[in-house]
Amino acid sequence: MSVRVLIVDDDERERIVVRYVLEQIKDVEIVGEALHGLEALLLCQEKKVDLVFLDISMPEMGGLETAYKLQELKDPPLFVFVTAKKDMAVEAFDLGAIDYIVKPIGQSRIEKTINRAKWLIAHRDSVEELVKQRLKERIDFMLERYKNYEIYSNKLPVREKGKITLLNQDEIIFCESQGKKVYISTTKEGYLSNYTLNELESRLDKSIFFRAHQAFIVNLNFIQEIINFGEGSYLLHLNNSEKNIILSRSKAKLLRQKMGIQ
Repeated sequence: MSVRVLIVDDDERERIVVRYVLEQIKDVEIVGEALHGLEALLLCQEKKVDLVFLDISMPEMGGLETAYKLQELKDPPLFVFVTAKKDMAVEAFDLGAIDYIVKPIGQSRIEKTINRAKWLIAHRDSVEELVKQRLKERIDFMLERYKNYEIYSNKLPVREKGKITLLNQDEIIFCESQGKKVYISTTKEGYLSNYTLNELESRLDKSIFFRAHQAFIVNLNFIQEIINFGEGSYLLHLNNSEKNIILSRSKAKLLRQKMGIQ
C-alpha cells in the first residue's frame, strides 16, 4: 500500500529535508510540494492526497488554519505537523492531526508516522466499503419489494403554474425547504410547491422517505453514499442529483436503524 504525500512548508531547505527522508521510506509517493496553505488546498483538490506534512508558521495561511480547511474538503487527507514549535501540540491534536513532529526530523520518527497513516487509511477504506455494501443490500431489498406493483394512492399532487401535476413518489429524490416554499426534486425535473416539509413528511411513504434534517426529506432509494462531515454530522450523496443532503447528528442514528446499518 502506497501513501500519497504532500509536503507543505514555505522554507525550501526544510522541504528538501522532509522530501529526502520520505524518499528513503518504502511505499511513500510524494505527489507535490506547497509553499503555503492555500496552495496545499488547491493541490489536494487536484490530486489524490493521503497524508499532508504541514509546517505551522507559513505566510498567507498558516498550518493550523490549513488543517482546519483540509477537513472541509470532500475527501479530506490525513495530516501531520512538522514544525520547530514545541508548544502547539495540544492545538494540533485537537484539530485531528495524527502526529506532531518537532524539527529536526529523523527517518525512524517519520516511519512511525507513515505506518500510523497506513493503518488509518486501511481502516477508513474498510469501513466505507462496509457502509456502501449495507446500503446497497438495503436499497436492493426495498426496490424488490416495490417494483412489482404501483401504489396509485401514493401519487403526490403538486400545484404549479395553473396546473396540478401528479408525482410518482418513487421518482422523488429529495424535498428541500426554501423559505416559504418547498422544492421537490424528481428524476425528471424540479417543482416549487406550497407544501411545508411537515405536510410532506406526513403525506410521503414513510417506508422510503426520511427526514434527514430540519430542511430536508430524502428518498432512501437514492442514497449513494453517507460521508462523515465531522463532529457527528454527515452528508448524503444521492444518485441522479448533485445536491448534497445534510444529515443532522440527531438523525444519523435513526437513519442507521432504518437502513439496517450496524
